[in-house]
Amino acid sequence: MGVAVWFIPHDGSTVYETLQSLILSLQTLFPDAPAFEPHLTITSQLKCNSKEDVQQILTSCMAAFGAIKSSLKDDNETMVSFTGAGIGKGYFTKVRLICAENKYLMGIAQIIRELFVAENAEEASQWLLEEFQPHVSLVYSDMYHVNQALERVIAQRIEDTLDLSLQENAVAGEQNQKSWSFGRRVAGWSLAGTFKVVRCEGPIQQWQVLGSVEV
Repeated sequence: MGVAVWFIPHDGSTVYETLQSLILSLQTLFPDAPAFEPHLTITSQLKCNSKEDVQQILTSCMAAFGAIKSSLKDDNETMVSFTGAGIGKGYFTKVRLICAENKYLMGIAQIIRELFVAENAEEASQWLLEEFQPHVSLVYSDMYHVNQALERVIAQRIEDTLDLSLQENAVAGEQNQKSWSFGRRVAGWSLAGTFKVVRCEGPIQQWQVLGSVEV
């Protein structure tokens, strides 16, 4: 994963506390699950080798964010919202909330990908269309298969925390063992948030925040 950019709700906000509570609750169900901060990964594999690179990445995040905010009529526009949840087959997507593909969020992701990862704009555009799947992870785990009893507990805890009813999807999809839809869009957080540049190498406990900026 290397160096990544995270978009995070403000620390202490209601949505931050709700997501953190859900992460800690689900973590107890997986013996190997580490604790981590609620976040949406904008992109990873950034070319970042110095403090100057970190600052340039954060400045670009702010510029992209500012350009989008200036075009909005409503400052309370929700950047991150949730349409469902899934139990995945991979370590980083073991349990996650699936995010709506908000055009402003997608725009920021494409800009940062083009500037600091991709070789050209076409490559960044292709990544956005084919690979970028915005989500907020709730559990990291190497447990490959989750049995039905555990599925029910996971679903119940998500329902209780977010105060909604999950609707099981008939087809989970290639990357999912199980997926649910919410039946309605659930607000996450608006334009206000924090961008963090994080070195995601080694065990989770060793991941390092290289820099951050609130917007």
